Amino acid sequence: MSQSISAVKAPIRSQFADDADFREILEAFVEAIPERCRLLAELHRSGSVEELGRQAHQLKGAGGGYGFSEISAAGAELQQACRAQDTVQVARCLSELLDLLGRIVV
Repeated sequence: MSQSISAVKAPIRSQFADDADFREILEAFVEAIPERCRLLAELHRSGSVEELGRQAHQLKGAGGGYGFSEISAAGAELQQACRAQDTVQVARCLSELLDLLGRIVV
């Protein structure tokens, strides 16, 4: 496996991971990720692009607030794809966001 591929799949940590005061909040965020992923996938399956865009917007803000800039950027891309109603781009962006969410660690 090339180094670039393994780097892409590395765990994602918050920029606040070493802040003891922030740890409990980060743990709560990470604990909620499986349910968020389930919701995002269900919204996509059901064709609820507008609601998927709202959820992406929330993740864009939460990602930044919790110190996960990668999540914030991916949420922004998904939100934009939803606004454009670009189904191919929505699927790609959602897949990327779900991958990133699955790699978050406290």
